[in-house]
Amino acid sequence: MRPLAETGVRGTAFWFLVLASTAGYVVNGASTPVVPRLATDQLGADPALGGLLVSLAGFVAIGAMPVAGVLSDRLGARRVLLGAGLLAAGGLGVVLVALSLPALAVSRVVFGAGNAATATALTAWVVAEIPVTQRSRALGLFGLAVWIGLALGPVVGENLYQSAGHRTVWIVAIGAQFGGLAVALLARGGSAPVPSPAHRSSTRPTGSGLAPVLRAVVRPGAAGLVAWAAEGFMIAFLIQHLVGQGVGAQGLTGAANVFTVFAASVVGVRLLLGGLPDRVGPVRTARGALVVLAAGLVVLALARDFPTAAAGAVLVGAGYSPLFPTLTILATRALDDRSRATGVGVFSAVTSAGYALGSLAGGVLVSAVGSGWALVVLALLQLTAVPALGRHDGGRGPGRDPGRGLRAR
Repeated sequence: MRPLAETGVRGTAFWFLVLASTAGYVVNGASTPVVPRLATDQLGADPALGGLLVSLAGFVAIGAMPVAGVLSDRLGARRVLLGAGLLAAGGLGVVLVALSLPALAVSRVVFGAGNAATATALTAWVVAEIPVTQRSRALGLFGLAVWIGLALGPVVGENLYQSAGHRTVWIVAIGAQFGGLAVALLARGGSAPVPSPAHRSSTRPTGSGLAPVLRAVVRPGAAGLVAWAAEGFMIAFLIQHLVGQGVGAQGLTGAANVFTVFAASVVGVRLLLGGLPDRVGPVRTARGALVVLAAGLVVLALARDFPTAAAGAVLVGAGYSPLFPTLTILATRALDDRSRATGVGVFSAVTSAGYALGSLAGGVLVSAVGSGWALVVLALLQLTAVPALGRHDGGRGPGRDPGRGLRAR
């Protein structure tokens, strides 16, 4: 099997990494909803404590992602992935050994660190080895694993929990975690931080240390922070907002199905326009995406029936669809081969922080001004992030990596 650097998105190696990423998100989606159920149904905790247990993994991820990025730069993504996969599986196994509130807390911390490091190492592997002319399309396809995992995971976990009990959920999740790890390790490459000749920079290195990484990440990170804050808010409060506006709570046109429309929009736009950043540049694409996202948030704020809410969800999905690949490119394109994975980790941590802040600060906004105005505030924040990205892509044509001059050979 030829390495990822030679075969790109058409090669088996790339799809091994996509499958591994999908497995990780399926495991997360299957196991996470079971935690508050166990805490409240079997251990007598209140819903607030159950929610806190769930959130532990997210807060740990904010610290684990930059660490995984640094280690991927120094040791290679393959080694980090191996350690992270074993750590995530170990975290899941804690609940098999002992079912208690402390055990659930330890499980979420260990699993959260391993799962976040796995995602970072896989993303760093793709960014490091995919030819630059295919990078945005590769990241777009790679990012579909999130949505597939979120769609399949909760269904798998709930069915297993109802039919066979929580122990079966953890056993199957551990098996899927090991399966994803094994699939990823079938891919060649990712074993060393030193790039292949096809991917070495023709410009001067940006230097070592954290300062160059922070300079590279600050602009796309600001956009990622407010964009993922909007997602965190929607996950927590959108259904409540729509029901309060008069949208039905159940059925095919129920408020929850707005998320189905949202996910379908993300996937559809990404499949249709996945190469757009390579053609028009990542800055232009990201700026347009933020404007579309802001428009969708305003439509959701005003929606009083399902068709209007669905239209808002389509716009929101179309806005989010290119943001992950374009902002990841912008956060890493000025970094040399010694620090690019660190950039991936820092940027991922910023988006995780945005997601957490969106749900936490969202509750304050809802209490202060109502959910509709909260969505409008979030829309305005998206627009304020547009100038932070810069005005253009440096006059570079499609297929060039601005700031580095890399070429796929």
